[in-house]
Amino acid sequence: MTSRKIKIGLQLFILSSSLIFIREGKEKRMSFLLVALVLTATLVITIPTFKRVKIVRNDMSCLSIIIPARNEERNLTFLLQSLQLRNADFEVIVVDDNSTDNTERVAKAFGVKVVQPGALPAGWLGKSWACWNGAREAKGSVLLFLDADITVENDGIEKVFFYYQQQGGVLSVHPYHLVKSPYEMFSALFHYVTFASIGAFHPFKNWKSPSVGFGQCLLCSAASYFQSGGHEGIKKEVVENMALVEKMNKQGEFITCMSGQGALSMRMYPNGMKSLIRGWSKSFASGAGKTEAIYLFLVSLWLTSMINYILFLPTLWNQHTGLAISSYVCYVSLLFNSLRKIGSFTFFSLCLFPIHVLFFLGLFVWSFVQTAVRKQVKWKERSISIEEKKKKVIK
Repeated sequence: MTSRKIKIGLQLFILSSSLIFIREGKEKRMSFLLVALVLTATLVITIPTFKRVKIVRNDMSCLSIIIPARNEERNLTFLLQSLQLRNADFEVIVVDDNSTDNTERVAKAFGVKVVQPGALPAGWLGKSWACWNGAREAKGSVLLFLDADITVENDGIEKVFFYYQQQGGVLSVHPYHLVKSPYEMFSALFHYVTFASIGAFHPFKNWKSPSVGFGQCLLCSAASYFQSGGHEGIKKEVVENMALVEKMNKQGEFITCMSGQGALSMRMYPNGMKSLIRGWSKSFASGAGKTEAIYLFLVSLWLTSMINYILFLPTLWNQHTGLAISSYVCYVSLLFNSLRKIGSFTFFSLCLFPIHVLFFLGLFVWSFVQTAVRKQVKWKERSISIEEKKKKVIK
């Protein structure tokens, strides 16, 4: 059994153990209430953003922005417009990953460099193949990998680049999620668990650099990227961002993770509930296999505690109404305090957090079935077959 299966098995074991504790009486249930509150207050509490980052305008000619794009004509238009290319002194490369729409035409209309990586080779996944080819064409000494569905806010690139110059190492940024449709609220708990699993936002984060990071925006030196093997070294990974950051961390690079609030934003899965389910299903159970054991355990314990609290809530309401109301308000307030820095999630939507928890669990189980049992997920009109030793794309 591989370490990934052990970790996923551990998570499922802890989640299922909640059914045992439910039968252990009120004392056990109250202890889970306390555990859930403590973990909610500490797992994701210190999220740095770009809102107060002051920039010093300087030369950015050393920067190459690499945008992997597959059928992204609409998103790419917004991204390239937001980059304000007329006055830019950085290089922009769009890697057209065998798109069937007008992605290439849109990129050329903005005058940026377009790279055609060719047919996807056996053993590669699409995004890694695009990023690798873009990096090989880049002229800059600093590489910024940017997803095509991101929008750059005023001075956003300047803020990100300036912050990177101050910190060095690897800068991993999760764009601020602009929620515009009610169903997008269901991403809230997935974001929270993602941030908690990275281990970069708790009160003791300075003790240890995170070993994984976000993939939507990744900034590093070209030298460290190629030294780590780049995307070629993790070409079979479904969750390529975690694998790449993990490799760079092992070679001694310090990892800084941030929310993109104030610099970068995105719409996440804007094409309906079906796209949201497919998107999170692609990566979530696989991502659990890249999470450090301690954070996997803490997140699992938090979820178990939340399940117990939700199931215990009717009894608590009948016996201690005041405690039920105050604890519920505490949960919602703590979640909102963290998630408001991750996306435009409303306080009201988080008042329905029991529904979020149930939706998360259902989708996680579905993701587990897709990745660990059926060993296949679908994304960007490609079926990704996941094997124990080898992952390949079925054309």
